[in-house]
Amino acid sequence: MKPSALLIAAVVAFGAAPASAQGTANTLQAWGLIGTWAVRCDQPAAEGNSYGRFVAAPDGRAYYERDFGDPSRNDRSEVVSARPQADGTIALQINFTSFGQVRLNVYTKAADGRVRVIYNRGPQGDVTVENGILTHNRRPTPWSTRCS
Repeated sequence: MKPSALLIAAVVAFGAAPASAQGTANTLQAWGLIGTWAVRCDQPAAEGNSYGRFVAAPDGRAYYERDFGDPSRNDRSEVVSARPQADGTIALQINFTSFGQVRLNVYTKAADGRVRVIYNRGPQGDVTVENGILTHNRRPTPWSTRCS
């Protein structure tokens, strides 16, 4: 099966049985996403080096906070559900209230612990990342390292 077919299968399976919000933080913790991530942790947050932070709330919910180095653009979005996939990836539904969309992001993890998005789809089926490639410029998505 081609990687894109695997991702489509993951998306279909993902939508069938969403995980409870109460267990989302535990799922992110078990997969290793809780913490702060950036392409360059030795550089401050900026347009070309945003920081992404997955945080667990006391009630078991999880949030994805983005720091673009500009407080007027930074945001905090709830991770609505998280599902580890059979291929080792994790599929997240994130409610980006800052632009009014729930998006599906699929992350992969390298042997050294770095992560990157390999699939991103919006509510209308718009795909912005497929097989780890940004659809608008055909470049691979960058690997992020845990900063904390």
